[in-house]
Amino acid sequence: MTNTATASFTVDGWDPQTTDKAEGTEFSRVRLAKTFTGDVEGTSAVEMLTAVNDTSSAYVAFERLAVSVDGRKGGFVLHHSAGEHGHHLIVLPGSGHGELAGITGTAEIVQDDEGNHTFTLTYEL
Repeated sequence: MTNTATASFTVDGWDPQTTDKAEGTEFSRVRLAKTFTGDVEGTSAVEMLTAVNDTSSAYVAFERLAVSVDGRKGGFVLHHSAGEHGHHLIVLPGSGHGELAGITGTAEIVQDDEGNHTFTLTYEL
């Protein structure tokens, strides 16, 4: 059975470090931290790699969540990829633990005009 959990989150830390800049494209590594409230409660730590130039940008990231989802405590890892063709978040197979062991699914992040983030997790457990 497919479930949906929705939460808001804040970015509590953002630590970018440029690792390379050549031929007009900059590579950076970013570490960030988030706090979730709603159907998903808890925190996460993110390791992100970005590539940015004057006309485009893209990133890949892994996000380790220590959360409860619909009251089930545990965690899992999200694999992010984003670029010209959209933003994709997938639960890394086999990464669920605690009461979230065996979780599979996808997620979506939407930011409103005021900068507030909404996180929607569509999952099976």
